[in-house]
Amino acid sequence: MSFKCPLCMRIFSQRFAYTQHAQKYLKNVEVEVEEDDDNNDSEKYSSEMDTRSNLSSEYENDKVEVDDDNDVQNMSFDSIGSAISEMSLEDKFPNDAYKDLMLLVTKYKINNKGGNEIIRFFNKYSNLTESPLPKNIEQGRAFMNNMKFSNLEFSKVLITKHEDKDYFLYYQNLIQCIKNILTVPDITQNFALSYENYEYNRESIYSEQNTGKWWKTTQESLPTGSKLLSIILYSDATTTDTLGKSQLHPIYITLGNIPIWRRNKQDAKQLLGYLPILEAANKDLVRDTFHKSLRHLLEPIILLKDGIDLFINNENTWFYPRISTIIADWPEAASFCLVYKSSNSNFPCHSCLVKKEILQI
Repeated sequence: MSFKCPLCMRIFSQRFAYTQHAQKYLKNVEVEVEEDDDNNDSEKYSSEMDTRSNLSSEYENDKVEVDDDNDVQNMSFDSIGSAISEMSLEDKFPNDAYKDLMLLVTKYKINNKGGNEIIRFFNKYSNLTESPLPKNIEQGRAFMNNMKFSNLEFSKVLITKHEDKDYFLYYQNLIQCIKNILTVPDITQNFALSYENYEYNRESIYSEQNTGKWWKTTQESLPTGSKLLSIILYSDATTTDTLGKSQLHPIYITLGNIPIWRRNKQDAKQLLGYLPILEAANKDLVRDTFHKSLRHLLEPIILLKDGIDLFINNENTWFYPRISTIIADWPEAASFCLVYKSSNSNFPCHSCLVKKEILQI
């Protein structure tokens, strides 16, 4: 599927490149209409040639942005934890060799046996009187586990108890997660602070979140002078071993004010917490536990009455946080919305409570 610009006749293979092209054209290109027809023809031709030249260079930039966007969309959320660790561990290790070894082991998921072989190989050929590396990988992992980072401090709270087993929610403060994201270099460049309306031939053009109707409606409901802080959540239960016996349920946070191409990079997201996973429990208890956990995670913004001040582009800005998007697969979305997951359930329809037997007639 292709998209053709009616103004410069260029053809774009992707919708994102086309919308970016249209926005830049509407912002930067002005066609002056002269009353004199003779002068108008020559000036129009000159303006059109200049415009096409400018759009040609802009289109090259669009292609680069789209390629980058495709690359970052293919990144896995599983790599976010290691990316955060790499940013945080710079000055915590005894030396650079120790740090590089442990980051290598963590990044490529090298097991203890493989890591120990790397240590032996290094010690054999380095010709150093004293090795800068740990005696073994187990010692290195223990050293990392004892590290403490202000932006990675987790708390835990008891959510429920089932069959004499306690289930905890491990989490970070949501407001602190937002502040951690905003400390990333260049993250606030092109940070959206207000609604923007792009139109062509009386048709709206949507790209970033702040060009959508939701942003406009929500912004109008806020106190005068305040800005909207768009919060995006993502969660998905995942296995943590090759046999599929161990599971974790991470939930991440990012901000819709950040442009898409920048938001999809690893450092623009923050791990918010790990939701408890109940074993052999009835559905009502599972749903209740899930939403109790969400309530606890979102409590910092639920209790906000006067918004929050955040430091954006060298000045304090008054924000009101709002949940804009929850990214989830179908079973996860069913949990968020308290609807039925399986088509084999007694009431499989998401819109009504018609019984399964009646729907099959």
